[in-house]
Amino acid sequence: MTNGRDAIMTGILSFAVGLVVGGAAGVLLTPQSGPRTRRRLANYAEDMYEDVKERATELAEDTTDAVHRVIERGRKISV
Repeated sequence: MTNGRDAIMTGILSFAVGLVVGGAAGVLLTPQSGPRTRRRLANYAEDMYEDVKERATELAEDTTDAVHRVIERGRKISV
């Protein structure tokens, strides 16, 4: 079970890093003033933070549900 969880966490982390790097590159490569670019980067980073936090919460809830199902199956088998 650990390998599956590690694979999921690696996938989420890779996705998050890709979002941040791609978004930052897109913002930095557009011709705009420095203060405007920094403001856009800050807004983008905040949005990405919220998105990753939401996805991590969903993953934690899904994982908790899966663990509870496994425990219940174990209880039914041992009875």
